[in-house]
Amino acid sequence: MATIAVRVFTESGECDQACRDLRTEVLALDVDRVDLVPDGAVPAGAKVDAASITTIAVALAGSPVLVQLGHLLRDWVTRANGRKIVVRDGERSLEITGTTAADNRDVIEAFFRREVE
Repeated sequence: MATIAVRVFTESGECDQACRDLRTEVLALDVDRVDLVPDGAVPAGAKVDAASITTIAVALAGSPVLVQLGHLLRDWVTRANGRKIVVRDGERSLEITGTTAADNRDVIEAFFRREVE
C-alpha cells in the first residue's frame, strides 16, 4: 500500500476546515484510507515534510484511482480563491493552484497516471 501526502493551503485562514472538507470528498473515491495529519506530525509510511501546514495522507492499494484523485484535487483547488495543494509521492511533488489547474491539466494527469511505488 502506498501513501500519498496532500498539503492544503488556503488564503482565508480556514485551512483546517478546508482540509476536512477535502478529506470527505477523497473518501468518496476507492481509496483505502484518508487520514488527517496534525501540523508537524506525519503518520508512519507517509512521504511528506514534517513542517506541513495541514496535510491529509491518502493510502492506496493500487494506481487505478490515482487519476480520479488528480481530477478531484484539481477541481477542488479551482472552486475557491487562494487554494493551493502540494502533492508528494516519494521524491516527486506537484503543486496545484487555481491559476495553474486548467492550464496544466496534462501535467496534473501525467503525475497521477504514474504507478504508485
